[in-house]
Amino acid sequence: MTRLWADLALGLTGLIWGFGFVAQKDGLNHVGPFTYVAARFLISALVVLPLVFHEKGFGQFKVAILKSKNTVGNILALCAAFGGAVIIQQYGLTATSVTHAAFLTGLYVVMVPFVAFLFYRHKLSTVVVIASLLSFFGVWLLSGGNIHDIENFRFGFGDRLILLCALCFALQVAMMGHTVELVRAPFALSFLQYLMTGIVALVLAVTYEHIRLAALLQAWIPILYAGLASGGIAYTLQAIAQQHTPSSDAAIILSTESLFGGLGGVWLLKERLTPEGMFGCGAIMFAVVLVELGPLLKWGRKLRTRKAAAG
Repeated sequence: MTRLWADLALGLTGLIWGFGFVAQKDGLNHVGPFTYVAARFLISALVVLPLVFHEKGFGQFKVAILKSKNTVGNILALCAAFGGAVIIQQYGLTATSVTHAAFLTGLYVVMVPFVAFLFYRHKLSTVVVIASLLSFFGVWLLSGGNIHDIENFRFGFGDRLILLCALCFALQVAMMGHTVELVRAPFALSFLQYLMTGIVALVLAVTYEHIRLAALLQAWIPILYAGLASGGIAYTLQAIAQQHTPSSDAAIILSTESLFGGLGGVWLLKERLTPEGMFGCGAIMFAVVLVELGPLLKWGRKLRTRKAAAG
């Protein structure tokens, strides 16, 4: 897969996740947050399972797990970060609005370059830092931010949970790029993330919620969308694409989740997109373009330097 196709796959992932916010909120009208997460990710695990055994790197994946405790540790940490992010996000949505959740979840975009730098010593390029901040500003505007009314942006219990979710997502995105390079088996990694998250959520649902078949049947559309599209397709695309795109750049492209979430709210929930929101959409898209142009600009500078040295 080329870098361009990887970035396009990440853009599609952002689109699916964006509309997934609508499905997540709708699902809470029928079932509890733990039940919803358990149902969607057990479905996702079943969707990906057939692909695992036909994966070229599956043999190497089994060997890597058997031979290296470090690889096992990386996989377990990745699954923990992923499971923590989605469970906390779904529970946080019970106590905050979709717009606040979209804004605060989008903060992981700013966190990823710094997480990658701290844990994996990835270089912090100027382009990535600027694009991260620009994307953060765009998400804030898209979520209803107003520089003239900052004091009215409330930060309640649900908001704090979503902030913790953003940190978990930042860790997951950074670790995914590193872990998928170790095992070269994105389907197997996706399956393990889904299965472990589904099992943990199911235990929480049985412990703290009353699972009813009638409620699950009422929520079948948002659960199926989340299980097939957001999980089975989008998270798997992320695992595949991050073999070919740096984690910091991937985070910027994945921030289109907020853009498509806003569009989904306008289209499906009849929400109104304010002028600030429209400007936020533009800021996010410009950040994505900036990340795409970054390597080309760097390559152009190197080429000019070589020509100057040769001349």
